[in-house]
Amino acid sequence: MSKLKYLNVCAGAMGITAALIGGTIIFKGASKASLKSLIAGSCLTLGGIGIASASLYQFQVESDIDKILSERRKAMPKTCRGCRNFHGIKYQGVMLVCGIHPHGIESEHCPDFEKFAQKGKR
Repeated sequence: MSKLKYLNVCAGAMGITAALIGGTIIFKGASKASLKSLIAGSCLTLGGIGIASASLYQFQVESDIDKILSERRKAMPKTCRGCRNFHGIKYQGVMLVCGIHPHGIESEHCPDFEKFAQKGKR
């Protein structure tokens, strides 16, 4: 799990904790009829719920993206990994590997392989 995922889980847990503390403040404030406690508890509860839901939603989105990327890597032919010509999208159930070799190649080395240029290098 990446650091960002851990941060989102921690933020979600802190949001849930804040919501629980806010709920406790509201409960205690209601018994004492303190307006300040009710307002503070409500703000803490709503803020905690907002933070928790946003963080946990972000965690779910990142998990979905990781799953999709993993599936795409598995579907990519070994000879095409790192090639800038790779397309890899299915059209009506048939994958278009690239414009040069629509169905891929049988050999281990592609004669038209073009490595991705790294940033700053061309």
